[in-house]
Amino acid sequence: MIIAGVAKQMTDTNFKLLKQLGVDDVVYYNMRGMPANLAELAEVQNRLHNFGLRLAVIEGGPPIDQIVLGKPGRDVQIDQYISALRHMGALGIGVLCYNFMPQITSAAMVVRTSKQYAERGGALTSQFRQRDFDPAQVPHAERSTSDEQIWENLEYFLKRIVPVAEQEEVLLAMHPDDPPVSPLCGLARIMRSPEHFERLLELVDSPVNGLTFCQGCFAEMGADLVAAIHRLRARIHFVHFRDIQGPPEDFYESFPDNGQHDMLEVIRAYHEIDYHGYIRVDHVPLLATEMGPYDGYGMYGHTFAIGYLKGLVEAVYGRQRPANVRETKRGTS
Repeated sequence: MIIAGVAKQMTDTNFKLLKQLGVDDVVYYNMRGMPANLAELAEVQNRLHNFGLRLAVIEGGPPIDQIVLGKPGRDVQIDQYISALRHMGALGIGVLCYNFMPQITSAAMVVRTSKQYAERGGALTSQFRQRDFDPAQVPHAERSTSDEQIWENLEYFLKRIVPVAEQEEVLLAMHPDDPPVSPLCGLARIMRSPEHFERLLELVDSPVNGLTFCQGCFAEMGADLVAAIHRLRARIHFVHFRDIQGPPEDFYESFPDNGQHDMLEVIRAYHEIDYHGYIRVDHVPLLATEMGPYDGYGMYGHTFAIGYLKGLVEAVYGRQRPANVRETKRGTS
């Protein structure tokens, strides 16, 4: 298992911090998109290389809003996806984490009803209470959609991009809906249960068609994390490390050591299925030493969570020798 770092603010200081924490691999995270051409993506890769870091995962991917809703512009966006996969292949970046949530606005994707919930010691975190969610706060002009419409749109998309991902040796890692509630704002959200993820894997049966096992989202589904890891073991391509407290309709995001799951048992489950891919810390509370507002990506919170995760991984997998930044399979970093 490889611990990767993420820095929402891609500053030199944050890159130095990740390296100091013992992280060698980095996730490029941007829900608004990714570098549009090969030169721009290579520039990001080279910048990380200068800090002794590898660009390992792209998270977010190209724009997908027209694809999800099956609108006339989807073929143009699919062509952009194909180009992105070819760029990743050329640079040896092997994992693309994406989602299929309706992207009418950023507020309608990862939905929370509060970002002021007080976790341990008053650290700020986010909360979702279904009874407090008012769809009128997210106005849009889209027609309501059904599950089957979104499934058809997903199948159309995957049949176009999976062959390219196979050629370029890029693993596709679908992220769950967050929260796994459907419909929201009148729009269906289909990646909301372990059963739905099994349907995803059957939709286009290829080793590259897999998932991001976001522990927090699967916990939001009410799933048993250990059982779900074993159930989906063959296609887990990427992992998000976080936890929650509460049932699906009323939960808050917790410190990773203060949630409702035994994280040591969860890491043991990955070892039992022989998972050796990437894992990164996901949403963390905002600590007293950090400036707000809360967005889940404070670097002090990540520092604590990475240290906690490193201890768990070492306890289960054994101590892993630091890796050197090496040349990629198709050129240099």
